[in-house]
Amino acid sequence: MNKYVSVLTKIHIHPLLWLMSGIAVVTAHFQQLFLLFFIVFIHELGHAVAALFFSWRLKQILLLPFGGVAEVEEHGNRPFHEELVVTLAGPVQHIWLLGAAFLLWKSGMITTEGWRMFVHDNIAVLLINLLPIWPLDGGKLLFLALARHLPFSEAHEKMVFCSFGVLAILVIAIVFIEPSQLDLWVIVLFLMVSLWKEWRHRHYVVMRFLLERYYGKRGDYMKLQPITVDETEPILHVLQKFYRGQKHSIVVVKNNKKQATLDENELLHAFFTERQTDEQVGNLIYNI
Repeated sequence: MNKYVSVLTKIHIHPLLWLMSGIAVVTAHFQQLFLLFFIVFIHELGHAVAALFFSWRLKQILLLPFGGVAEVEEHGNRPFHEELVVTLAGPVQHIWLLGAAFLLWKSGMITTEGWRMFVHDNIAVLLINLLPIWPLDGGKLLFLALARHLPFSEAHEKMVFCSFGVLAILVIAIVFIEPSQLDLWVIVLFLMVSLWKEWRHRHYVVMRFLLERYYGKRGDYMKLQPITVDETEPILHVLQKFYRGQKHSIVVVKNNKKQATLDENELLHAFFTERQTDEQVGNLIYNI
């Protein structure tokens, strides 16, 4: 089976979309339901095709009322440009969709009412997806931006905090502008639950990043970045200083004097293979 065709077997509908579909059926909004599903499907197809183009390992794609979540096996160790392209591949679909719908409207193949409905739903899905809230595309772009300048662990933590802040602003806006919009509250609930889970699993996210860095496919490193640490610092604390997209050498010092330089794989090996989870980094020098 062609790898692009196989994407269709990995698409699943999130219960929230079924809920929104039920609401649409009850309120007789059949046309809007079809348009919404079509827009979301094309959006996620963009993510999936871009991921497969870069040979990412795609687990599944969950279709949501406002986009979707593509689950992959790559955990922050692929080149920045790949993640940027895969993330933007969803929102970009809305541009040509608008163009295609405009041509169909001008040619008389869809009514003015259908054109307006399509424009409304298409822009709504796009704007919601670009909100800087995890796991929306805007949240992923925020994470990428933070990870360019901060260690992976710190970038992930700040991304979650920023997402909670933007979500709080969104809730206040809904209360004052559209408090009766049930679909908006469903979206808020989903985002709140997703963010809470992401915060609870933050340590697991970092471990997954480090495991992929050690055992998985190595990313393309933009530069070699030394990390200077005191010999008494625990290995785990040093690993939490790792940046994505950078290869690290660990400069171990004692009383501000350099003792040795370790390769990052030595620390990863000691942590994951030898289970030296509480070991001080300086002890690796004497065990060599």
